[in-house]
Amino acid sequence: MIISGTQVQNLLKIYGNEGANKVDKKQFGKIAGKNDELAISNESRIKQRAMQAVKQAEDIRLDKVNQLQEEISSGTYAVTDDEVAEKMIARAIVDQLI
Repeated sequence: MIISGTQVQNLLKIYGNEGANKVDKKQFGKIAGKNDELAISNESRIKQRAMQAVKQAEDIRLDKVNQLQEEISSGTYAVTDDEVAEKMIARAIVDQLI
């Protein structure tokens, strides 16, 4: 998503007047009469744990890098036209989705 300068300026105008619309938290609690609650589903908890595991995993797979280096230096590394085309198409689809 691309955010334009105009959009940023509009947000600054809205939140720049924040001081005029401030409500004391104590007063807000009395007005609302109820505290906010947050409920996270089991699926979300699983996703959260998975994301934490991904963040903690190493970015570089040294075994794969070493294997590729050996194949390149020995001249046995080969990529087919189909593999290149598949990666190009997959990247184009991802770029359109993002």
